[in-house]
Formats: sequence, C-alpha cells, structure tokens
Amino acid sequence: MKNKMSPSVSPHFISEKEVATHCTKESCWVLLGTRVYDVTGFLRMHPGGEALILRRSGRDISGEIEGPPHRHSENARRWMEQYYIGELDRDSTDEDTETLRQRKKIPDSTTEEETSAINKCSKVDEETDLVDWRKPLAWQVGYLGEKYDTWVHQPVDRPIRLFENDFFEANTKTSWYMVPIVWMPLVIFLSWYCYTLLAQERTRLFISSDYSILVHKYSFPFIFMLGMFLWSFVEYCIHRFVFHMRPPAHNYYLITLHFLLHGQHHKSPFDGSRLVFPPSLAAIVMGAFYLILRQTLSEGLGTSLFVGGLCGYVVYDMIHYYLHYGSPRKDSYLYGLKAYHVKHHFEHQRAGFGITTTFWDHPFNTVIPEQTF
Repeated sequence: MKNKMSPSVSPHFISEKEVATHCTKESCWVLLGTRVYDVTGFLRMHPGGEALILRRSGRDISGEIEGPPHRHSENARRWMEQYYIGELDRDSTDEDTETLRQRKKIPDSTTEEETSAINKCSKVDEETDLVDWRKPLAWQVGYLGEKYDTWVHQPVDRPIRLFENDFFEANTKTSWYMVPIVWMPLVIFLSWYCYTLLAQERTRLFISSDYSILVHKYSFPFIFMLGMFLWSFVEYCIHRFVFHMRPPAHNYYLITLHFLLHGQHHKSPFDGSRLVFPPSLAAIVMGAFYLILRQTLSEGLGTSLFVGGLCGYVVYDMIHYYLHYGSPRKDSYLYGLKAYHVKHHFEHQRAGFGITTTFWDHPFNTVIPEQTF
C-alpha cells in the first residue's frame, strides 16, 4: 500500500486513468467526491466483506457512505481518512468551471472550512495528538483526564505499544491460536473427568438439607451446555461493567487500568495481537470462577459447570477474533454478529455488549438500535 498522506499538506493529484487501474485485492482505491483513498489494507477488516468494496473500486462511494442501507458513523469517516492518498485531477469541459487543480489555488472561506473539518478526521498526527505515539502509551493515558473517554473511542488503524520493557510488552500480545492450544486440552480432560465422576453416582444436588437429587452421568452434556450459557452472561457483565466502566476523570490509575484492560482495544480495534486474552490473565479469571463454583456446589456438579463455561470462553475469544478479521457469508449468524460488533466499536460504545450472542442485550436494554432512513 502506498504511503497515506495527511490532508493538511499539499495534496498529491491523481488522474482518473490511474485510479481506474487500482481495482484488485492487491491494490484497491476508491473515491469520496474528489478525494482518493487506498483501502487495500482495509479489505479484510470491512464488516460487509471485501467483495462489497471491490465491486466499488475506482468509483465514488459517497452514496454508500451516506446510506441506505447503512449510514456510516463519524468514527467510520474518521477511520477512512487514514487511507487518504490524494485528490482526483479531473479536468472539466465546462468553460465556466475551473479544474480541481485551479480551484485549490483559490483560498475561499468554504474551502478553508471543509479542509478544517477534514483535518479533524485525519489519521494520527504524532506531533499534535493528545499522547506521544513515539513512546509507550500505558503511562500517558492517565493524564488525559476528562479527554480520555472521547480520545479512546476515536479508533485508529495502527499498532499500540503499551510498555517500554520488551518482556512486559510481549506478554500483552497473544496469537489467536494460543487460546485453543492452551485451553482445549484442559476442556477435554475435565470433560472426561467430570463424566467419570458423575458415573460413580455419588454426586447429588441438594435442594434442602433433607432432600437431594442424584446427578446422573447422562446429564453431563446438559450441565456442560448450561455452563456455556452462564458464561455468555458472565461475558456480557464483564464487557459492560468492567471493560466499559467510566473511570473518573481525576483518577489516573483507573484510567490507566481501563486502557490496559479494554481501552487499547477500542483505540486500535484491528490490532490482531490483542484481540484475545493472554492465557496468564485468563487463568486468573478462570481460577476465580472455579473456586467460587467449587465452594458453592459439589465437585462433580461445580466442575461440570466450570468446564462448560471454560469452553464458552474459548468460543467467545475465537468468535471475537473472527468478528474483526473474518469474512462470514452474508445473512449468516456470524455476519449479523460482525455488523453488530462493528457498530459497537464505531457508533454505540455504550451498547451492544454481547459478543457471542446478543441475547443478554435485550433484557438489559442495551441493544444497538436498527438504523432507519
């Protein structure tokens, strides 16, 4: 992909003929009016799939941006400015109309206002941004105060470095395949262990001190599925109440904690190395849930629920990664989830907390509203 230009500098003029040659997956350009964008690197990320953009390559997509069927948010427009590479140099045959290159030389108030609005939506300017992108961000964001919430919800397409220390930095990154590699053997082992434990017919569910029910081995699949369902509720609660807490503007430490837990993901939502949880951090959370279940229920019942929840967590992390980088078939379940999750990132950060399912958004009234025209 060619270097992206900031609209604040003198623009590079590109002919219509050259734009028309960039209509492939290897080099895909589109237009917004007379502005040219190289969206090659965005094809894989596009929530509607890369084919939607490829079909419109070399063309003006202003109509698609405005909708219907979907009017793109201000964050989506700001995001697109990261791919700006120049201006279309299209000579007009109308004698009363000057060429684009000539119009650029006339400093009227309308042009200045448009340029000013565009600059607010341009890619990160390392010289003027609220943080210094040349340094690790972890210890900077706490000083943003009341500006933090707005800043962190203006996503950018660039990697984030959190720590200066290479060891700490490396431990904040995880490849997606590490999640099933680490956790699925444990899921398989605990599933076998729970089934054999229940097969001994000594596990009972106590309704009261005088009445209990035998938990049969054939009930394990149902307990397992119940564990997965309960995980979806835990997933919703963690995402809504922990990851999307609103740290007080005066509290440096809570702002920093929020950024490390989830804020950095909203700032750079397509950083592939930080889309799943590091196993070390996930182990702490899973260990806490296991201890709670073991203290509350018998070993066979508590562990059976836990292993179902653990499998639910693996499914959650895999789906979350896929929603950012996958290309699901249109009208499929995952296609709907992907569009829903992208809206959460770019338009409705205080709604749409479900990842694997939107079920819990309904009773808690956090469903992302359907867009109407």
